[in-house]
Amino acid sequence: MSDQFVSARLHMARHIRGFAGSTLASEAGVTAQWISQIENGKRVPTVATVRDIARALDFPLEFFYKPVASQPPEDAFHFRATSRLTQKNESMARSLSAVATELSQWIDQSYRTPPPAIPEVQDLIDAEESLAPEHAADALRGHWGLGSAPIPNLLQLLESKGARIFSAGGPIQAIDAFSFRSDATPVIFLNVHKSAERLRFDLAHELGHLVMHGGSLSVPPGKEKEQAANEFASAFLMPRADVLGSVRRGLLLEDVLVLKRRWKVSAMALNLRANRLGLTTEWTYGLIARQLSSAGYRSGEPASDLTPESSSLLTQLITDLRAQGKGFVDIARVLDVRAQDVRDLMLGLVTFGLDGDGQDSGPSRASLRAV
Repeated sequence: MSDQFVSARLHMARHIRGFAGSTLASEAGVTAQWISQIENGKRVPTVATVRDIARALDFPLEFFYKPVASQPPEDAFHFRATSRLTQKNESMARSLSAVATELSQWIDQSYRTPPPAIPEVQDLIDAEESLAPEHAADALRGHWGLGSAPIPNLLQLLESKGARIFSAGGPIQAIDAFSFRSDATPVIFLNVHKSAERLRFDLAHELGHLVMHGGSLSVPPGKEKEQAANEFASAFLMPRADVLGSVRRGLLLEDVLVLKRRWKVSAMALNLRANRLGLTTEWTYGLIARQLSSAGYRSGEPASDLTPESSSLLTQLITDLRAQGKGFVDIARVLDVRAQDVRDLMLGLVTFGLDGDGQDSGPSRASLRAV
């Protein structure tokens, strides 16, 4: 352990646990002013004080003496612009992202992983200009050679392109999803407490941000940015040519409930996509939307048998560690966090057995091999 206290670590730990400065001060037996001065680098605490802080925040002492890896700038993050997104939630997400970035870096150091291959739109068209969401989605599909066929497993596709997918379903459930690039590596956090269909849409939505709203084309948060990401997700999951060839005019509720399985999307999303492509009138769209809402499809996908997509990369990681007689505790020691913090980053993305083994839900699309 280094003997150099890192004030940024206190900021991270406090926000990950959701502690106000005054709350931490009370728990650690110091004043709120003292906590503020330590966090701002104006005072250097004794090891005894740091031990009290570590106990209050439930972090290993070593966490506070570990250098912080380089982090993305604040404007690199793509958060949903919703009324539920408080400053506390955002600060917690940014701090947790730092731990996820360190986990991602450790994975890269320990295993051979797919290189980052999710381009920004200016790389797709070799020009410093934006594209309409529909055209951006088509360009990415063409770049990846996907054609217009439905995507069987979006999560594992993105992992095969070098993305890291983590769970926001532990301490930050108030956030739907968010994304950023850590150096060249795309990172996406998902709130896993949703239907499988809506998780796929959230993934595609964040992919839209990564492709359209980064680098020199970075745009400030707002409704237009979120609408563009929604339109990208809709076009990427339900390509125009495939929808036009599969959906008949005169669409009925029964058709929506059958056809949504083709693209593994929500009934609401398919109804909107069909309308945007001119396959239904505004009256028909509104009628089906009301019918779906009455049947509970506005908040979920009743009677859906679609299994949520799992992480091939994280599953392989846990399986390999288990084969070595290791597990979450060993990863936590590397990161100087709790084993539960590591589990939270994988919650809902890996199926854990009672003994902690990861179970793969299907063929791997992301190669992970020990170095």
